[in-house]
This record gives sequence, C-alpha cells and structure tokens, in this order.
Amino acid sequence: METTLEFVQRILQSSPGIFATTGQSGTGKLTTLLAIVNEFTRSGSPVKLFTEDLNFPFVLPENWSIQVVIPKETAWTEAIENSILDSSIPFVIDILNLNNYKSVFLAAQQKRWIFTCIDTPYIGIDVVYNFRDWIGINYSEILQQFSCVWSQTLLPLLCINCAQPVQVGVEAMKLLDPNTHQAEELWKEVGCEICEQRGTKKRGAVYEILQIDDETRPILQDYLENNIITPLPSTKHQTIQDFARSLLRSGKVGIETYKKFITQNPMLRVQHLLEHEKYRSAQMQDMFSRFVTRQVVDRILHSSDFAEIVAGERRKVTCVFCDVRNFTSYAETASPDDIFALLNSYFQDIIEIVFHYEGTIDKFIGDSIMLVFGAPTEQLDQEIRAVRCAIAIQHKVAEINKKRTNKDVINLGIGINTGEVIAGCLGSERRMDYTVLGDVVNVAARLESRASARQILISAETFMAIQDKIPCHSVGDLVLKGKSERLSAFEVVYE
Repeated sequence: METTLEFVQRILQSSPGIFATTGQSGTGKLTTLLAIVNEFTRSGSPVKLFTEDLNFPFVLPENWSIQVVIPKETAWTEAIENSILDSSIPFVIDILNLNNYKSVFLAAQQKRWIFTCIDTPYIGIDVVYNFRDWIGINYSEILQQFSCVWSQTLLPLLCINCAQPVQVGVEAMKLLDPNTHQAEELWKEVGCEICEQRGTKKRGAVYEILQIDDETRPILQDYLENNIITPLPSTKHQTIQDFARSLLRSGKVGIETYKKFITQNPMLRVQHLLEHEKYRSAQMQDMFSRFVTRQVVDRILHSSDFAEIVAGERRKVTCVFCDVRNFTSYAETASPDDIFALLNSYFQDIIEIVFHYEGTIDKFIGDSIMLVFGAPTEQLDQEIRAVRCAIAIQHKVAEINKKRTNKDVINLGIGINTGEVIAGCLGSERRMDYTVLGDVVNVAARLESRASARQILISAETFMAIQDKIPCHSVGDLVLKGKSERLSAFEVVYE
C-alpha cells in the first residue's frame, strides 16, 4: 500500500488544479498545506502566497514571495489577475473565502497549481457544497477545477503511560473494521495522573485524501447530483477511517476514542455505516456469484424484494438433481486424486450450461449436483429452462464421453420437479448459503434416484408446463422412497 507521501507525490505529478486542505479551525490544515507545497517545490522553484493576514504567522522559504491583499473582492481580482500575467508559478491562498473564490477559480482555469485551505466541517468531496451557493455554476464545472481535496481533523492520542492492551474478538472487530477477519490486540484508555484520568494525551491529525481526475470526476458528479454512491478506487481515495484505523492498530489511538470519533461526527458516522453496507453487499455478491451468473447477481442486489430474497420467501421453483450412475464401483478402484479430477472436469462444463440457462447452483453433494430454476429471481419459463438445461447437460456428457479413450466415463441420471418451496439464506454472518427447502426438493431427488443412466425423469407438475414444447412419454406411477402414494412420472425424449 502506498504511503501518504507517495500518494500525494503521485497527485502532484498529475494535471494541475486546486489542491485544497480542508477542516475546521484549529485542525492544522494550513500547516499541512504549506508542507505539501514544500514537497511540491523541493527543486527550489518559486511560489507566491496570497493572504489577508497582515501578520502571517509562518516563516516562508526564501524562494517564496508573499502578497497581502485587502479583504475585498476587487482587490483579490486585481492581485490574482496581475500575478497570472506575470508567470506560471504556483499560487498559495491561505484561506478560500467569499472575497477571493471567483478569482481563484479563474486562475485554476489557466491550468496552474493553486494550493488553498477551506474552513469547513465537510469531509472529502462534500466540501463542494460550500461553493454551490457561492459560485452559481454546476457541479461538473466545479469539479473540473479541483485536483485534490485533503480533509483533516484531530484525534486524541492514547496516553502511553496508562494504555492497557485488550484482545478484541472477530465480531467486535467487525464493528471497528467491517473488512477484518480475525481477532486483534488493541489498546484501551485507562487514565492516570499524567493524562489527568482521561486516558488520552495530546492530539494527532487524521486525513482523507481524494484525487479528482478524469476517472473520479464522473463518479463524484453522480454522487453530488443524483446521490448515487459508487466506491472510488483505493489508488485515488484514502479515507479518514483508513488513517484512524492505522492509528488504532499501531497503538496510538484507543478503542473508545476511535468509537466516539466515528459515532459522534455526523459525516464520519455516515461513512462508517456506508462501509458496513459495502461489506454486506460484497458478501452477498460473493455468495450469490458462486451459484448464479453475474447478471443475475446484479438483478438480485437491485431488486426491491432483496430483503425477502435473503431472509426467506415462498417461491414456485423447478428443482433439478443430477447424479452420476455406477460411480461407486469406479471410486472403489480409483485414487482420490483421479476421482476429484474426473468429477471436476465434468462439473466445469455442466456449470457453464447451468449459467447459460440462468439456473442457480444450490449445492454439490459428492457426485451429485442440485440446481434450482425460479429462485432467487422469478422465471416465468422456469420449467422449460430446467428441462432444456438437463437435455444440454446430457448432450455435453455424451460428447465428453466420446472423447475419452478408456472406460472411465460418466453417465448421469436426472430428476426434475416443480412446486412451492421456502427459498432464502441459511447460516450465519461467517458462513451463509442460499438454498431452497420443501417436499418439492425431496421428490426431485427421488425421481433422480429412479432415473437410469442418460435418463431424465420429470414430475407431472413439470410435465404440465412443457408438454407442448418438449417431447415426453409417461413411465407410469412410480413408488418413491418416503412417499406413501405413487407419483406420476414422465421421461423426456431427446436425441
């Protein structure tokens, strides 16, 4: 991961614009700004600083010039315009305000670096809200002038004299960092005479650094205009939470300080909640993408019924079981490595077929695979999809078998049933699977157990939906294990 210095150096090598350090009064944003400009001008190139302060409190390098400007808009306009004509040296404006923002934006349009401070409680791109009423131009035009927003605030630092190490479990750590996967040792504020029982001593800065360029501008504009939040690449955005957590883990900030910092700052509380939503969304995407295509995942996550999909809902589905015939005898003589390789080669091709028909892979059970159509998203033609998928699987298996030079071939028996189930996620936050439950599943499994090699058996419910589209013939009423009554079954005819 890039250090803060490397991150800033990369920004300073990009297209010029306004580089703003932001924060409330007393957060040290001007000190940070001058340090950044010093880094930018290490070669000794000149810099011009503009201020309204007659007693500017910092000693400037010899190659810097300073101009005190009367706090009036006309004075700022004249000062900036004259300096633009003089040279292309970078400008430093100690505070961007109502007197100078117009002339500063005019200078930024000349494609030069302008370093300035903005006194605001906003963090990151939200500082743009400061200019919405000032400037009277749209967000796109404002964003075009910026190259970076560096937001800064202060955190109470841990008192090293009384800090107490404490082991934090995985679940508690997730409240601090939703991306963590392990317990960690952190530090707790205790209080002593040195820190006056506060548990903290002095304050340190934490930052949010946002690069604004051709890649991030459209994303930021969408956020500002349409409230659409899209994660920015980590190479362009380092959050205050990132920095605060690094201080937490390095023992410079205590647990309670971090918690209060996140929950009591309205801006950061929203970001923290957003982090957790992103984490949960990523979990769901990861889980569902193991079972269905990426297109189906996107439909699930954008569905108005997403909560029901996850929590559990009644759905009409078509359940498909595929099982390898006579595999037990082969497994008795083959090595585990050979068994795994053989099954894996078949299942890889089968999965591609399932995804083509937009089926859901419910689970693998040894040498069997359970598929579902109609969940997690509704499919009005689920029975047709399921049967055509089964036929395509049988064709693919026959094709693979023809290419094998030995007798170790795989033949499948397939059972299909349609009906109502409960569909949803089972498990916990650490391990969760999407599945369907109900007698429909049991009947499909029993039909598969009665199917011979290369045969596809379907229930009467499935047959009713496909009889005019796919040829089938009756195999009579079957006695299925666990069923007191015989069930009508049909065989799918395919070549």
